[in-house]
Amino acid sequence: MDFSDGQLPVVILGSAWILYGFVAFVAVRFSPWARLRDNEVLHVFLGACVALMVLWIIRVNVMSDFHLHLLGVTTFTLMFGWPLAVVAVSLVALGVSFSGVGGIETFALNVLLTGVIPIVLTTVLLSVTQRRLPHNFFVYVYLNAFLAAGLSILCAMLAGAIILVAGEARSFGWLADQYLPYLPMMLFSEAVLNGMVMTMLVALRPAWVCSFDDKLYIHGK
Repeated sequence: MDFSDGQLPVVILGSAWILYGFVAFVAVRFSPWARLRDNEVLHVFLGACVALMVLWIIRVNVMSDFHLHLLGVTTFTLMFGWPLAVVAVSLVALGVSFSGVGGIETFALNVLLTGVIPIVLTTVLLSVTQRRLPHNFFVYVYLNAFLAAGLSILCAMLAGAIILVAGEARSFGWLADQYLPYLPMMLFSEAVLNGMVMTMLVALRPAWVCSFDDKLYIHGK
């Protein structure tokens, strides 16, 4: 979900900008920029940014205050790693904001909710499965793509609900009646979307996915 301008108190928006500034600085600092010197990787990266922007523009308005849309961030994180994923969602959110669909004041908060939360969850789950579970194609697809995507949008939507209540923009009763019923639909759709895309990528274009090694996950299994 993301928010429109003029909805939340300054203290929440200011805190979001501070946290986003730190995350963006770390991401830029540790991004593997050398990878983008490869024309194929650069074209895939830019194409994925465009696809992500289209996905974010297609949204459902919940009243006039905030919006729901699929994220697709889990796929981006698995393809390029968390630093470039942060850069990408920042560029996409900026494009959405200037297109008139999103807000400028709430830019940082929206990036944190719809971008950073999924990136962190996807990265943590990937690290856990690589260390604790067998290196198996189905483990990668079902846990790192399907499950990670579903958990990502679940946590993003719950975090958004908490912010709405904390900012006194909406009551918990209103959220329980008008907002939380969307959770199962969004969770299932996000999981299926990312799971299907990642299944096709690792099967047809494994070189595009930096977190997947076909020699490790497929060969000899």
